Amino acid sequence: MVVLSVKEKLSQLGVTVREDAIENFRHLARITALKHSVGGRFHSGHWWRGPLLYALVRYYKPRYVLEFGTGRGYGAACMAQASLDGDFTCTVYTIDVVPPTQPQLWAINEGNGPEVRTLSLAQVWAKHLPSELTNRIYILTGDSLSVMNSWRKIGLPQIDFCFIDGGHDYWTVKHDFITALMVANPGCTFVFDDYTERRGYGVKRLVDQEIVPKVPLEAVEVIDILSHDKTMYGEDVPHKMALLQGEYVTTVPLNQFYSSKYVRRFMLRYVIYAWSRSAALKVKPFVERAQSAWRFLGESTLRKRGTNDA
Repeated sequence: MVVLSVKEKLSQLGVTVREDAIENFRHLARITALKHSVGGRFHSGHWWRGPLLYALVRYYKPRYVLEFGTGRGYGAACMAQASLDGDFTCTVYTIDVVPPTQPQLWAINEGNGPEVRTLSLAQVWAKHLPSELTNRIYILTGDSLSVMNSWRKIGLPQIDFCFIDGGHDYWTVKHDFITALMVANPGCTFVFDDYTERRGYGVKRLVDQEIVPKVPLEAVEVIDILSHDKTMYGEDVPHKMALLQGEYVTTVPLNQFYSSKYVRRFMLRYVIYAWSRSAALKVKPFVERAQSAWRFLGESTLRKRGTNDA
């Protein structure tokens, strides 16, 4: 595999990002990708991925884009902006479990310093993004399993470009890749965020073991986004993305990587995996409350015993 910095990749694509354009990406990141750490620090989350996605969409000129993981919209906005600036027709379909109207804690810097507010994506986009940009973005609410199951049923089109940045565990990344292949046109380009050695993340495993062996060596590039992630385990890992270039994706994209029989078996297992994970997440708050109550009762009992003993 070829390893490049994001600046080297932009140069290879023939995209010159001027200083004023750089500031535009940074401003968009302060609105839609600002992060707030536990220690109270604010930082723009990997904002160089914006120029990279922008340049790739300008280069490939896809008619239909699929994004797994809208987040707060930084990636979708950058890709839609590329089609506006390039003056070609493009629709970005983006999937997320959080409805655009649902309020959430939102780190933002509107020019008066960073702060955390309770805002919805719809509110922020309406205030800060022009309608000619957001009109090119179609939000699909739900988990990727349910949305992709209904993709053809609701008449959505075959895709030409895919950005995978939803769930990062191996099973979910693989599901998103397989279901994207199912609706991909020949020559579809795939971009994977978080290609990194990080506990609980499966992007690197999928790319290294299930994509790289099935394409020419030069088909996959690893791009260093010039930033680092500080994990919950105290690890400091470089943030990288992987690119599967569309010119190496054959006439039947799914068959290039997986057999129909394998896909059927995997999808059945994934449905069980997704259901069990969803059930565990629903039960978790009750378990935590029970544990808290148990600890409280235990401490109360100890205090009572201590009082009696005295």
